[in-house]
Parts: sequence; structure tokens; C-alpha cells
Amino acid sequence: MTYLLLAPRSVGVIDLGSQADIPVVLDAMRVLGRAPSEVCWVAPTHLHFDHVLGIDAFARRLGVPILLGRVAHEATTGRRRLRFPSRLHLLRAIPTWPMQGLPFPPWADWRDGFGFGFPGAPNRFRARQLAPPEHGAPLPGLPGWSLLDGPGHADDAVLFHHPGSGCLVAGDTVRNFYGGEWNPLLCDRHDYARTQALIRSLPVETLLPAHGPVINGPEPVARLRTLPAWMP
Repeated sequence: MTYLLLAPRSVGVIDLGSQADIPVVLDAMRVLGRAPSEVCWVAPTHLHFDHVLGIDAFARRLGVPILLGRVAHEATTGRRRLRFPSRLHLLRAIPTWPMQGLPFPPWADWRDGFGFGFPGAPNRFRARQLAPPEHGAPLPGLPGWSLLDGPGHADDAVLFHHPGSGCLVAGDTVRNFYGGEWNPLLCDRHDYARTQALIRSLPVETLLPAHGPVINGPEPVARLRTLPAWMP
């Protein structure tokens, strides 16, 4: 799922999992009456393939920079190695692929092989990168929005929060396959518990997960389910 964050004179683009998504995003912007020249950056919520395979091509096509959180920036510059969920967690997640429409990247996404978004990938973006914001820092060009570190599903996972409206772009920290649930696919359960506590402390009225419909209504965070171990 790609999200567009809109400000009066700028647009932030979050998560582009495939180069095939680029024309779809540009068409959506046209429908909204926004021009490509208004895009101030493109950002992944974390460096997994289904969130990044369109990022570099989009940034280079529009001539805009890539915005990464601190941990992702360290990984793309060779200063940190990211962990991936365990094989057991990955096996548990396989049944969810039909719920996502069995996504498989098209050929254009494989030109760099496994260079982006896979275990051990260098994630060497060719587009310019912005200096990574610190936890809680405002997003450049998007008044009212801030970036928050949210590890657990991935070491480099980040959240995008707008306290004024109560919107939270949660990436893969939250899913909506069964009506809204905490994601059981983790690389570190202790980090994830801290991220859950952070999210519970935020003013949230609308949860925007990376997979599944938007979660809104009264107290969307309080309604999130923790799935039993037998559920994917």
C-alpha cells in the first residue's frame, strides 16, 4: 500500500513496493489535482522488498530525494546490518499472501537482482538521500507530521504520525487481514513490545497499515487483536 501525505504545497510518498506502482501513484496524484513537482521526498516504512522496489526508480524519475529513518540510513550506507524475521515467522506468514493478492514483483524490479529489500541486500539507492530525521522530528515539507522509530517487525521500521488529525501510517507494524491486528511477523519481540507501547501512547484516530484497509472508528489502537500462534 502506498500512501500520499498532502500539504498545501508539497506531497510525501510512503512505500513503493514495485516500479509498476509508479504510474498508478502519478495517476492518483493527477486525480487529486497534485503535480509531480510537488513531491518533496519518497520514503519506505522499512527496507523490505514489498516496500522499496519502486523507491529508487520513482525518486530518480521525479528528481526527488529519498527519506529514510536513522537505522535504515545506517544500513544503506554500510554501517549496520539489518535482521530479518526468523524462518519460523516467515513460514507463518506464507498463508497471508493470498490475502495480499499474491504479489510478485515484475521483471523491471529484478534488474538489480536481490539488491533491495532482501536479507543481506546492500540497498544502495542511487537517488540522493536526505539526512535522516531523529525520532520524533518533523518531516521536511509536511507541517504537522513527524517520524517515529518503530522497530520490531524490522529493525529499521518507522512510523509517520500526525497528532493534529490522529493519523498514523504504521507500515507493517499493524495489518488488517482480520479486522485489524498486530503483525506477528517479527525480527525482535522486545523491540516490538516497546513499539506497541509507543503506539498506544499516541493520539490515533485513523490507522493506515501497509497491508489491508484503513482502520478507523472509535479507539482503533485499542481494538487491534493479538493473534493466537496458530493464525498467520
